[in-house]
Amino acid sequence: MTLSLMPNLEDSERISRSMRVLSYEEAKEGVSRFIEEPLKEKGELTGWDLSFAEYIEEHKNSKLLFCRYGKSVGIVFSPADHHGIWVRQSEGTLSKGIVSDHWLTFLEGLAKSKGLSDLLLSGAKCLGV
Repeated sequence: MTLSLMPNLEDSERISRSMRVLSYEEAKEGVSRFIEEPLKEKGELTGWDLSFAEYIEEHKNSKLLFCRYGKSVGIVFSPADHHGIWVRQSEGTLSKGIVSDHWLTFLEGLAKSKGLSDLLLSGAKCLGV
């Protein structure tokens, strides 16, 4: 499983089933639990690692979407500004990065097919965006 390639149909269906709106509190807690705390314990927390919490903070008043790609990859993204982050934990190894444009386009299409992008846009209209 790699984020450089597009998922096959089976993976696409799994991603779609797991996709949901993520609250700011859940996103903040997830970044802390899966990125910051383990790296802080190892004394390896860097500015790059902290940028994931900054991403969540920058989207505090936005709606974020979450989905899983397999058991070990979590993706958080914002269709409103076409940005996202991913984290993978596997066998004690942590990988993380920025979601690529082709993946964001794919994920936004899934969100639209599930009616989640409409939900996000109606929330933005309520906020006067």
